[in-house]
Amino acid sequence: MHVLHPCYCVLLFSRDLETPKVAIYRREKVGGKGWRYVRVNLGRGRRPVDSPPYYVRFTVAGRQKWSEPFPSLKEAQAAAETLPDLYEAQSKGISIAELAEQRNANRTPTKIAVETYLEQKKGKARKTYAQYRLALSEFLESLKSLPRKIHFLDEITVDVLRSYKRFMEQRSYAGKTIDTRLNILYFLLKKNAIAARLPKDEMPTIEEEPATPYSEEELKKLFAAMDEEEKIRYKFFLGTGCRDKEVTFASWSDLNLDKGTYTIRSKPDVGFTVKNHESRTVSLPTSLRDSLKAHRKKAKHERWIFVNEDGRPDNHFLRKLKRIALHGGLNCGQCRTTVIKGKYDRKKTVEVTCKTDPVCKHIFLHRLRKTCATRWQEASIPIRTIQHWLGHKDLETTARYLGVTADEKLRGQIDKAFGD
Repeated sequence: MHVLHPCYCVLLFSRDLETPKVAIYRREKVGGKGWRYVRVNLGRGRRPVDSPPYYVRFTVAGRQKWSEPFPSLKEAQAAAETLPDLYEAQSKGISIAELAEQRNANRTPTKIAVETYLEQKKGKARKTYAQYRLALSEFLESLKSLPRKIHFLDEITVDVLRSYKRFMEQRSYAGKTIDTRLNILYFLLKKNAIAARLPKDEMPTIEEEPATPYSEEELKKLFAAMDEEEKIRYKFFLGTGCRDKEVTFASWSDLNLDKGTYTIRSKPDVGFTVKNHESRTVSLPTSLRDSLKAHRKKAKHERWIFVNEDGRPDNHFLRKLKRIALHGGLNCGQCRTTVIKGKYDRKKTVEVTCKTDPVCKHIFLHRLRKTCATRWQEASIPIRTIQHWLGHKDLETTARYLGVTADEKLRGQIDKAFGD
């Protein structure tokens, strides 16, 4: 029997996941029947009996083999990682390094797979690409804490995914964040034909945000607190249902003020790409078209519709909307959060409330998009048309944007339904 001292039990490469099972045994005396081998149960929560020596049993080329005894369980476990590889290499008359080269020739290293995938995604929006990069970088970081090193993509199992999920939970990430980053990893795995996925009941629970459009009263207060420049910007959000970047990079050439339409299209020269890479045309309400005609006469830029003081495409619409909502008295007064105040060496983190600061979580840009979608629905515009105008790939997403019509608006229909 071949003897392998534990000092030489170094795992030189990652063994294929289909390598035959390896088990550790100890010897136990049974009455007058002599000695027998008893398998050591190393499952989670089990404490094996400390009774050396220990033996490693494994299979190579269909033949069962036993190691020489090891004086401790730790040394036997170390040997269990390498003995099958050593014997397989010997049976083929090659070295361990040559065996590793044979096995790993057609395997994709995890790090290389991540780098290749990120290179393929460079065409996405800057914010989306940054999110992909962060999620996958953190996944690689989480692999360092695993007891067994993961070198290749085909070594990623459900247990590895569970470890990544725990890694994010320990950092106190919200359920939505964990779900998003797991799905980014799933995209990478699917691209490389790796089937590992967490069971649905192990995915984080995400509280779905209801489609809550702004009420007429809220909109009146919002627009009453705006100056003329702000009004045209947020009327554009409300009348088109556009996303923030689709408003930031709206140009005069995208408008057809005679027909009353706005076409959302990519602008590669400034790094703006339409979501799903599909241009679309939205019909403008007449009131917005007339406001844009008036705005065009005093335009501050020949290309961009909305510009900041530096003459560049305007942005930070959410931050500005929250300030407007605070001045307009729309904040709920219950939201609390921490913000950084001060400049340079006087910066400090303080807790604030939305009674005094623009931090109300109920004020956000997507509510204008939802309000627009709900108004289209209430005006009996076909849902497929709404889907196209919003730029959604599937109808299910569009359905989440449609709010529930206020009861007072439906009073006539309710009475008609019951003959009142």
